[in-house]
Amino acid sequence: MTRISATEASRNFSDILNRAQYRGESFEVMRAGEVVAHIEPPKLPKMTLGEILDRIDSGPGLDAEDAKLFEKQLAELRSEAVLPSPWE
Repeated sequence: MTRISATEASRNFSDILNRAQYRGESFEVMRAGEVVAHIEPPKLPKMTLGEILDRIDSGPGLDAEDAKLFEKQLAELRSEAVLPSPWE
């Protein structure tokens, strides 16, 4: 978890949210030496591809929440298949 000042959080809020959403980074926001907030990606339940497909097959279709979860899990599966950059 990265510690940042409240001032830095304010000045770079969009970038911090992007890093949390797309890179899975977490932040502790500090003010006067104390933690005042955490910024982190949401904790979504992990599902295997088989569990996702079973859910699709067993119902009339995906509701909005399941569709969002499916897209998130699919993106994670795709990103895990790519070798990480040695420069990151």
